[in-house]
Amino acid sequence: MLSAYEAIKQDVNDFINQPASSDAEFNALALKVFQFQYEYNQTFRKFCRKRRVSPRTVKHFTEIPPVPIDAFKLTTLSCHPVDGTEALFMTSGTTNPEKRGRNYHRDLDIYDLSMKTFFKASIMPDLEKVKMFVLFPTEEVMPNSSLAHYLHIAKKTFGTEDSLYAFNTDEFQVEKLVEELRLAEKNDEPVLLIGASFSFIHLLDECSTKGINFQLPQKSRLMDTGGAKGRSREISPAEFKQEMSNLFCLPLEMCLNMYGMTELSSQMYDGNLLHNEMHLTNPTKYTPHWMRTVVIDIEQMEEKPIGEKGIIVHYDLANLNSVMGILTEDMGIKTEVGFYLLGRAAGAEAKGCSLVVDQFVAPEKSSRGDVV
Repeated sequence: MLSAYEAIKQDVNDFINQPASSDAEFNALALKVFQFQYEYNQTFRKFCRKRRVSPRTVKHFTEIPPVPIDAFKLTTLSCHPVDGTEALFMTSGTTNPEKRGRNYHRDLDIYDLSMKTFFKASIMPDLEKVKMFVLFPTEEVMPNSSLAHYLHIAKKTFGTEDSLYAFNTDEFQVEKLVEELRLAEKNDEPVLLIGASFSFIHLLDECSTKGINFQLPQKSRLMDTGGAKGRSREISPAEFKQEMSNLFCLPLEMCLNMYGMTELSSQMYDGNLLHNEMHLTNPTKYTPHWMRTVVIDIEQMEEKPIGEKGIIVHYDLANLNSVMGILTEDMGIKTEVGFYLLGRAAGAEAKGCSLVVDQFVAPEKSSRGDVV
């Protein structure tokens, strides 16, 4: 299995390092990744057989059954024995700490390559290095957090030597951060504020109470991710961007959002800097060329036309050790170049997602007539 893994890993590595890819090129590699995951991920193979799907029957990546994200909480999805994997990323468990999604990684080579490649294009196309303030605990404090690792790689790769975390263990040091931002203002040094949305909201509330605001130097920017549910007061994405723009005196295009998931190995970003996106309060989300996003009708499990609302499904070639296709619980609208994120599914759509989870964990029927 290790030789098969190293071979497909090299294929994905080379694919990511290409400047772009056609749909045909993506599909060809997606079918190879599916073949590998079908062969070595026993749980996923059983799921495919229930759907009467196998590498012999699939001609296009959209025919590969996406795995519902709740399956990561209920079972183990790994091509390698878990005791032979390098990393385990787990969901936060703020809703139910007893049930946390688990995504195992044989190693983090492809994850890190994916992160660095698209982060550079989306967040820092005009900068090689920048002073970073990370508004999230370190990966030493949160070793099973994909976000903590993501931010560690960002700081290590793109941060100047004096970049720092705004957390002491798991305590947010707001006063220290304010001091550092004042110093950046004084030195006319651009900065990147990067971290969890709830940390930014906490900082906003503290600064509002104390009448503090900033005028950050030109080329400064911020990137938030993760939302605020369960951690701080709720605030709409459009309002969040406007409040951040006001607090730091930043142009709206320099207030960016990253959309990622523990169950994936790649991230998606606003197109503000990537494609000079002008819809600044509700920009299109863009995926890297080694990823495809489709919007489906959850009842029919069929792709919706461009412009129609449905459930978001991601196919991520970098997600090698678990599964490539992920059925989210997010609503979205596909566009010609990306997608709009509309929020969590509710009503019939949420019920449809739950039914797919039920199908995933249901006992496997007799194999008579199954595709193998």
